[in-house]
Amino acid sequence: MSNSKQLKIGALLGSLNGAGAENTILTLCAEFVRAGHMVSLFTLSRHADYQAPSNLHVISLDCENKKKAKPLLAAHTAAERFDLFITSKPEFYDSITADVKICSVHITPTAWITTPKRQFIKRYFKIRKLAKKYKGKKLVALSEGIRRDLIENLNCKPEQISVIPNPYNIDYLRTSADQQGDLPSAPYAVYVASLINRKRHRDLLKAFALMPNSDLNLVLIGKGKEELALKAFAKELGIDKRVIFWGWDANPYRIIKNAKLSILASEAEGLPRVVIESLIIGTPVVSTDCPSGPKEVLTGDFRQYLVPIGDIKLLSKTMSNALSHYPDISTLDISKYAASRVAREYLKIAVPK
Repeated sequence: MSNSKQLKIGALLGSLNGAGAENTILTLCAEFVRAGHMVSLFTLSRHADYQAPSNLHVISLDCENKKKAKPLLAAHTAAERFDLFITSKPEFYDSITADVKICSVHITPTAWITTPKRQFIKRYFKIRKLAKKYKGKKLVALSEGIRRDLIENLNCKPEQISVIPNPYNIDYLRTSADQQGDLPSAPYAVYVASLINRKRHRDLLKAFALMPNSDLNLVLIGKGKEELALKAFAKELGIDKRVIFWGWDANPYRIIKNAKLSILASEAEGLPRVVIESLIIGTPVVSTDCPSGPKEVLTGDFRQYLVPIGDIKLLSKTMSNALSHYPDISTLDISKYAASRVAREYLKIAVPK
């Protein structure tokens, strides 16, 4: 086979929920369709924040129970005879029938283990369970940090793993950023992230409260179970009048473009989409140096805008510095993140020369 042949490609997501893995797989599927391949995207749930392109075949298994969903997926894939199938869910890997199947790893697996290191027995069994989950599978890691974690901590074989970054439709992002829509009325910094503990909004709120620039607002785009607690915490810090809980927005890119600064305060990522999206749009970024991804993106002169996780004072100082001085974003090479280039890297796995 050659890469010019029309391929039958499948992919699996839990849903089209507004999160990073979902955006990555959806963007990849849309690019495969644009390149002329036949693509079917399976979801376990009908829930959708993202809208799939009309020319993408979306099949909802309408079954979030894993035990019941696995045979449904197995029946579909056995009947369809896919050339390539991509899933972000390793637990479904063995239920898939395809000439080539890939498990894409969107997170740094062991960074998600919250059990304290002193509870080494609990940690040991969690790591052992993770290692079993990825054992023997063909993997795509979104960053070198994920790849290292898979090899060093989960005993995956280097030959199992290809490193391919998130795909981005660069023209779409920039066009969306120019669209009209509601915007905050005062100058602001923005953080696009689900309102969950891992994203460490509390660290950001504390750092924001320390900043001397009282004319700046903070816009939090996203939804999640921590919203009420975070609103109360902002009030406790005395900054509730300057913190805007924007909620979910189908087009956050116009808000990112008009922000003075885009922030990532997370404690664990894979290859954080918002960092790259902000740079594509042209907005300065300050990020925690979390595992993994940010330090692979913010390189050279941009490395000074990486902050250790939990260093509130330095995060505040770095945000202030970024507002007054930031390197020329156009000097960063973003071509490797283009959706067309990323899709070709996946096809090289399916159709080796």
